[in-house]
Amino acid sequence: MTTSEPSSLAWYLKNTELFSDLELADLEHMAAAAQTRTFRAGEVIYRMDDPADALYLVHSGMVKIYKLFPNGKEAILGVVGPQDCFGEMLLRPGERRPTQAEALEPTRLIALPQAELSQLIQAQLDLALRLIGLLAARLFETQHWSATVSAYSAGERVASLLARLGREFGVTHPEGTELNLKLNQEDLARMIGATRETVSHSLHKLRREGAIVRQRTPFILNLEALEAYVDSSAR
Repeated sequence: MTTSEPSSLAWYLKNTELFSDLELADLEHMAAAAQTRTFRAGEVIYRMDDPADALYLVHSGMVKIYKLFPNGKEAILGVVGPQDCFGEMLLRPGERRPTQAEALEPTRLIALPQAELSQLIQAQLDLALRLIGLLAARLFETQHWSATVSAYSAGERVASLLARLGREFGVTHPEGTELNLKLNQEDLARMIGATRETVSHSLHKLRREGAIVRQRTPFILNLEALEAYVDSSAR
């Protein structure tokens, strides 16, 4: 489903971190070229090797970014929520997507075409610097998680992942922090490079440790206990 909403989209862009410093007139021009797209839970937004022709902003919902390998295995690289963006890694003409994106729940996206976005970047140094900062932050997160995967056991990786997701997407709950992402044990396994059975065993152990109150979606987490579990294991 595609609709055009220049004025409302311009105001939405103005309220995002990436575009907050731009003049409304520039955002109106961008919004005029943008499209809103809605996706059902489980619907693929783009596939690997599709043209990298747009930057996406999440208006509502949740998106997982993942990579498929020739042996059929899948690695989930991250989860993106409202007011965050994805698809920014390759925005040059002719580039292809190295990853795949899928809606985890009913999701509404704003697609900003590559050509119009490139023109705006060339004219707005601040926007170029913000995009560079975003890419640098994503690279740091990837390197940090790669180091975590190498240094920690599977159980410690589960704890570290849940703590990170809880900090980013969780909401306050009487028993701790509620994490209501549509991720099952197989998804968690694909995010930490382990088996579903290992994740299940780790979740049971973390519940016994008091770091998890509820071990299935929606998770109820004790973030401090999760982080303490990872820290104590690192000593």
